[in-house]
Amino acid sequence: MQQDITQDPHSAVRQLRPVVITVVAAKLAVFALLMTTINFQAPLPATVEIAEMR
Repeated sequence: MQQDITQDPHSAVRQLRPVVITVVAAKLAVFALLMTTINFQAPLPATVEIAEMR
C-alpha cells in the first residue's frame, strides 16, 4: 500500500487538474455574464450638462 503512494507523487496533481480547469472556466463564465449585464451610462454632450446645471 505504501509503495503505491510513493511511486506516483504527482497523482494528486493529475486528479485535481480537471477540477481546477472547471472552476476557472466557471469563474470566467460568471464574470462574462456579469459584465454583459452592466449598463454603462452614455456620455452626455457638454451642452446638455451645461443646460442641466442652470
